[in-house]
Amino acid sequence: NNNEGNTFRDLFGGVRMIFRHEYLTLVLAVSVLYEIALTCMHYEMNLIGLDRFGVGISIVDESELNDEQDNQYTISDNDDNNYQKNSSDEGITYIQFMGWYGQTVNVLSLFLSFYAFPRLIKHYGLAFTIRIFPTVLLVVTFSAFVIFPGNLYFLFVSLSLCKALTYSVHDPSEEVLYMPTSDDAKFRAKFWIDVVGQRIAKAVGSTINNYAGSVEGILKYGSLPSLVASLALWLACYQVGIVFDRLIKSGDVVGLEEEGERCREDESLELCEGMSGGEQLDIKVEVTATASEQMRSKLEMTHL
Repeated sequence: NNNEGNTFRDLFGGVRMIFRHEYLTLVLAVSVLYEIALTCMHYEMNLIGLDRFGVGISIVDESELNDEQDNQYTISDNDDNNYQKNSSDEGITYIQFMGWYGQTVNVLSLFLSFYAFPRLIKHYGLAFTIRIFPTVLLVVTFSAFVIFPGNLYFLFVSLSLCKALTYSVHDPSEEVLYMPTSDDAKFRAKFWIDVVGQRIAKAVGSTINNYAGSVEGILKYGSLPSLVASLALWLACYQVGIVFDRLIKSGDVVGLEEEGERCREDESLELCEGMSGGEQLDIKVEVTATASEQMRSKLEMTHL
């Protein structure tokens, strides 16, 4: 029974830690909220792209089927629109369109991660850098659902930029947020945030998409959740930057209490390094000032 209780406590200890500390709750919001808006807008772009270009998949050489296809196409009143659509969209398919989208995202990500992110961190700090993506996402979400609803080319450009910022600026900034946290928080809380939290956020976005089922539906049912999630993300990023700077200046480390408690309960844990819980906690508090200086120097040189 004791072993089962310890296992249950270890499994859900990260959840308790997240909601016990305001800073980790903010990190959770920063890490997951954007998935809702991006999932809804990406679904909208997929639907419009499929309707505009068609799938364009062929497993047989099309040159061998030209005569057969010509016989199948009859320009009648019922399928005249389909014939005209295939003729007008000849030369581009949905697969090619998504290929261009992926290439654009990767090129932008490479440029931003190599050139922009390290300079932003060094010259402006994390508090400014982590607010860039939510600001862009909020503007894009409002524009996609209110100003340019159903505009494929706007979605292509804006989602390419948002995805690139996610990979090259926002995700690395999230990792920097764990610097003023204990080892226990880095492992236990980070698992629930990065793995469970992000999957739940994507599932929420997918549920909205499944309920909407069409471009008109996603514009109707996906706009409000996406705007609310984008605004909440911006507020969380604004606040977490303030708290991060305060932690760095004070030298406080989030999650030390939990480590001390676990060491007092079980001194055999690896994080206790063979010392008693009280000794371990005292030592960590004593080196906090030095750790703070190291975190500041690492932050200036961060290039993820």
